[in-house]
Parts: sequence; C-alpha cells; structure tokens
Amino acid sequence: MITLSDRAVWSFPRGGRVENDVRFARPLMSMTDAARHLGIPQQTFHRWARGYPHGGPLLHVSEPESIRQASVPFIALAEAWVLEGLRQAGVRPQKIRPALKKLQNEFGREYVLVSPALVTDGISVLWDFSKTEAGAGLIEGRSGQTVIREIVQDYLTYVGFGTDDYPNHLKLRTFEPSKVAIDPYRSSGQPVFVGSGARVSNVAAMLKAGEEPAVVAEEHGIGIEAVRAAARVLLGRAA
Repeated sequence: MITLSDRAVWSFPRGGRVENDVRFARPLMSMTDAARHLGIPQQTFHRWARGYPHGGPLLHVSEPESIRQASVPFIALAEAWVLEGLRQAGVRPQKIRPALKKLQNEFGREYVLVSPALVTDGISVLWDFSKTEAGAGLIEGRSGQTVIREIVQDYLTYVGFGTDDYPNHLKLRTFEPSKVAIDPYRSSGQPVFVGSGARVSNVAAMLKAGEEPAVVAEEHGIGIEAVRAAARVLLGRAA
C-alpha cells in the first residue's frame, strides 16, 4: 500500500493494524469509478492518488496492475471526499502535503484527512500553516478560516465514524435525493441504495443492457428516481 509517510509509529484502529481491517486493506473500485461515485473530476482524483510532481500521493490507495483494476479501499474514498471538501473551501491540494505531515505530527496518526478533529483543531493548524513561508499558497485569498470550517463540516456529515474514530460509513451525495451509501462491512463494500440494499452497479448494468427503467426499479425494489440516479452517475445519461 502507498502511504503518506514511511514513519513506523502511528496509531491504528483498535483490534489490529490496517492490513487486518477491510476499511484499509480491501480495494473496492478503480480510481475512475471512485471519482465517478464521489463526483470528483477523474483527472483530479488520479493526481491525488498518484501524487504531484513535487510530492507523493495524498490518498492511501494500492498499486493496481491496470487502470481498470480495483485499487481504492474504503478509507481512500473517505479521504478523497474530505479532500474535495477542502478543495471546495479554497485549500489547494497541490500545496497540502507539507501541511498533512504537520497534521500527522499534531494528531499522532497517519490518516489525518479522516480524523474527527480535522474540522476543529485541524482547520486551525492548516490556517496557521498557510501563514508560514512553508505554507505559502496553501489557501486561496478569498477563503476565511470560518468558511473553510463550515464547508468541511458539511462534507464530514456524510462520513460515519466507528468507535475507533475511523470512518466506517460513507453516504454519497452525488446520488441525492436518492440515498446511496458505502458500508465496507456489507455488500463487499459496494455502494447500495439505503433501504432496499440493491447495489447501484447492478441497477446500472440492467439499464446498460437495455432494460426499461420501470422494470429495473421493480426488480430491485427501488423507486424510479433511484434508477435515474444510477444512470446519471454511473452511465452519464438519463434513464
């Protein structure tokens, strides 16, 4: 697994190291599919996962043998979602790596993008760091500390945390008003419609095969709006 740091001492989820936890160790989808589900431009997601010319990756992904192979575990999906919130708030991801290292030292954990403390202490650390020579250009001039905190807080409402303070649930805003979520411990970690448990990928596959939306909806026990959401996000078209 690619890590943000080669330091050996970090806090890990209770019950074992990350390689023993499916949230961290099991790839769920390709980078292209991850970008699509999260509503992040594909090129942007790939840069975050592979790193910038002057820095390593910002997400914890594995190294796939091909671009279509699953390489994004649940934790990286949560990281990318929060990083997108920071980007929308005016934080420049291409400048954030030194700041992440500082946060890692402050929090004593590697997965700082998905720390519950990010929206409180973390934003303050990022703000103060942006005022230093090393952090110059990290935050856009139009952004204020309060605005950044509010936007990141909104993004974090889509992330559910376990008793170990690591994410264990992620709601996908791209499908709204339909409710779609990822639970790494259920349905092999694949996105499902809340309530019916139908996999979004199965719904999209039936549509792609030419089935009528009404038939697909009845087959999976979901509403027609949910079918249309699957078509819009995964197929890039109306149903």
